[in-house]
Amino acid sequence: MHFPEYWAPAGCLGGLALPSVGLTGILAGLAQISHNGAPLWLLLALPAFLILVFLLLRIASGRVATFTGPDGITVRRPFGERRTAWPDIQAIEIHSNPSAVADSGVIAEFVVLYDRGGRRLLLPHLNSTTVFGLHEDVARLRVRWEHLRGTDWVALPEVAEKIARTRRGMRRQRGLVVGVAVGGGVAMVGLVLFLVLVLTGALGGVGADALPLVAVGFVAVGGAVGAVLGQRSARRGERPAAPRTRRTGLHR
Repeated sequence: MHFPEYWAPAGCLGGLALPSVGLTGILAGLAQISHNGAPLWLLLALPAFLILVFLLLRIASGRVATFTGPDGITVRRPFGERRTAWPDIQAIEIHSNPSAVADSGVIAEFVVLYDRGGRRLLLPHLNSTTVFGLHEDVARLRVRWEHLRGTDWVALPEVAEKIARTRRGMRRQRGLVVGVAVGGGVAMVGLVLFLVLVLTGALGGVGADALPLVAVGFVAVGGAVGAVLGQRSARRGERPAAPRTRRTGLHR
């Protein structure tokens, strides 16, 4: 049986980089310090210190990884690691990042596991950014888990309830982000349209006292559209409640 490992993608320096803007700022700061008559040792010590900090952060972040093996799933952090045995895993879930709705630059989906105590553990580098076929990889990971967790494994109702609450909370967050993003966009378009109508004289027959009400109306329409779409987004992905009389796995 193959046990995959998940590391930071090659070439990304463990998720760290030295932006050109930051480098320019550092050089400008050193030039200013030199102009003010700073001693030579300070001019040499500051770059050396920054390089040392950067290298330490790179080494530390490069250690972060997720390992699977015959004994369970191990999460290695910059300092230390944590192993969860297969029988102690209650669920392996793919969670959606609510902020990805408004920001395409963030990780859209990431993977967590829940242990017997209901604690949620993020699996580093097992996400939609670093793994192309994330859902397929997680499906295979669940197959390994179900095979290795043992025949006496049972789903704990209190953990299942916590997972359900987490799902509901994340759906509400996603709905809020969608509602704010869509509502704000519709309201902005409405206000731009309102401004165009005012400047072109299309609203010449509307009294000056009524123009603020028209603008508020555009904003209200945006809010209503955002509320409706946000609520629909929050309801998307809801699962029917599992029967309480059966104690089967969450992914069967």
